[in-house]
Amino acid sequence: MYNDIPKHIFRFITLILLQVYVLNNFLFLNIINPYVYIYFILLLPFNIPNFLSTILGFSIGIAIDYFTGSLAINAIATTFLGFLRPFILKLFAPFDGYEPNTKPTIEYYGLSWWLSYSSLATFIHHTILFFSETFNFHNIFFTFGKIILSSFFTILLMTLFQYLFNKTKSQ
Repeated sequence: MYNDIPKHIFRFITLILLQVYVLNNFLFLNIINPYVYIYFILLLPFNIPNFLSTILGFSIGIAIDYFTGSLAINAIATTFLGFLRPFILKLFAPFDGYEPNTKPTIEYYGLSWWLSYSSLATFIHHTILFFSETFNFHNIFFTFGKIILSSFFTILLMTLFQYLFNKTKSQ
C-alpha cells in the first residue's frame, strides 16, 4: 500500500488538472459535464480506513472548488462519496471478500463489477453535486437529466482510463 502513495499523489494532481483545465471547459448541450476527478476516490485501496477515504474525498473536492471558484459543492459531494465508499464496496464484494493485494479495477474484478461499482458511486456523487448546485427541486427533471447524462459520460471516461492506464495481469 505504501509503495502506491506516489502513484496516488500523481493521480490526485493529474485528475485535478484534467478536470479544471480540460473537462470543465467541455459542456455539451448545457447538460453534460464529466466529473472524472472522482476516479481518484474510486481507485483508493480496499483496506484504506473510512476516515482517510473521507478526508481524501474532501481534499480532492475542496481542491476542485478552489480552482473553479465553486462554493464547496464538490467538497460536499466527494466527502460524502469518500464516506460511503466502504459501504458501496461492501455491496459489490465477492462472496469470500476482496483478495489481498488487489485493486478496485477491471483488471482484478472484471467489467461487470467495475460498471456496477462505478455507476452507483458516480450516481451518488452526481446527485449530491447537482442538487447542491441548484439547491432546489424546481427543475427536478432537468437536474435528473444532468445527473444521468453526466454520470454516463463520467463512467465512460473512467472505464476508458481503466483500459488505457492500468496494466493487465499478464504484463
